[in-house]
Amino acid sequence: MAVHTCLNAGDIQIISCLKMAEKVLCGAWLSERMNYTEFMNAMLCEIRGQVDAQVRTELYTVTKNNGTRRTGILFKQEDSNLAPTIYLEEFYQKYLKGQQVPDLADSICGIYQEIRVKKTCDCQNLFDFNHVKEHIVYKLIRRDANEELLKQIPYEPFLDLAVVYYIQIDNTRFGSAAIQIRNEHLRYWRVEKEEIRRLAEKNTPRIYPVQIRQIVRFMYVATNEQCSLGAAVMRYPDFREKVRRMIRGDFYILPSSIHEVILVPESFGLEPERMQEMVKEINQTGVAPEEVLSDSVYYFDGEEIRIVAK
Repeated sequence: MAVHTCLNAGDIQIISCLKMAEKVLCGAWLSERMNYTEFMNAMLCEIRGQVDAQVRTELYTVTKNNGTRRTGILFKQEDSNLAPTIYLEEFYQKYLKGQQVPDLADSICGIYQEIRVKKTCDCQNLFDFNHVKEHIVYKLIRRDANEELLKQIPYEPFLDLAVVYYIQIDNTRFGSAAIQIRNEHLRYWRVEKEEIRRLAEKNTPRIYPVQIRQIVRFMYVATNEQCSLGAAVMRYPDFREKVRRMIRGDFYILPSSIHEVILVPESFGLEPERMQEMVKEINQTGVAPEEVLSDSVYYFDGEEIRIVAK
């Protein structure tokens, strides 16, 4: 007679932890390297042994820019509206270089405690439009790689890109705390997309001032002072005219990532097709998939910006 056993999610997680514990007792972690899935489960088990009982932890996968997916440990405390996710990719790299799981888990728990104490993100304030409106900003993302996301959020087409809006809450040593503005936010706040766009266009240059520097004789890089999501500066008021005066002529814009763009004077004589090959190569070999902006080359002739190689 066959015996059927039904396991719920909690049972499976307990069994997984027991298997990981067996590896520890057998010294397997010292003699062989875990793959990423094993590492994630090992970290989850170790962290559950370190945090207070009222803190719930679980593996949480998020779809990021350009459809890329990242997995981290989500922390949720019963009496708190704060639920940070600490991603594991960089900790796995540290593990591969020799650091041990208990030490890495201790580091993650320390990060969580610091975030919790500082209350980096007071989520209650997100329901108050008067509180968040001064923190609404925009960034540029690739349009064709984010079609599913764009169905769920307010955006504005720009060339082959999309201008999307988010709430900038804080910048810490753990990264930027930001929340993507979604269609349901607009319904809750009872505001139209045009109001969000107006606020973002006013706030973004103020919060993220433009920075332009020369990298070689004929090339400049444009970003913001934080060097984060700085490709958005190409939409700032007067930015393109400022660059045109600085380099004394029309110029090309190469989208090297979501964080910056490269400016090349037309007078230098590079063909758009050659520059597009450069952009594609950079995107394929030197930029993380979630940070790729576009393979196109843009051109500003003093009146309008347009795509000249795609």
